[in-house]
Amino acid sequence: MKDEADRRFLVDWMLLRLGRWLRLLGQDVALPHEKSDERLMIQAKEEGRTIITRDRGLSLAAGRRSIPVLLIRATKIIEQLAEMADAGVLLQLDPHRCTVCNGPLHEMECSEGKTIRWQCKSCKKIYWEGGHWKKMERMLEEVRSQRGSP
Repeated sequence: MKDEADRRFLVDWMLLRLGRWLRLLGQDVALPHEKSDERLMIQAKEEGRTIITRDRGLSLAAGRRSIPVLLIRATKIIEQLAEMADAGVLLQLDPHRCTVCNGPLHEMECSEGKTIRWQCKSCKKIYWEGGHWKKMERMLEEVRSQRGSP
């Protein structure tokens, strides 16, 4: 697989939730423009992306066309994240991508203490380290501990 900084993914319709998680981990993850497998493969090829799918047929078809593909077997998000870690994705929150539009985030100046905030340059959504952040950290820690990795 490519160096982590060069990775570009495309999730299929079944893995949109995983795609949002991967964006929170700093990954560049596109969503499909259309529902057909054919269009998904064309999009992956044109954008230089690795397809992430649970669809065995799509995985085989992409492989036959030399399109990089990761076949996810798990249905639960925590297990899907473990599979992505096995594929080399670092399981640490790294807010560089908007979960909504995949746009780049920039850190905002905050006058109200030490709360770190980020804003999407594209859609203007704001992110911060709140209670939801701690819940996500605990979930990632659970995956890391199950895998025996730091």
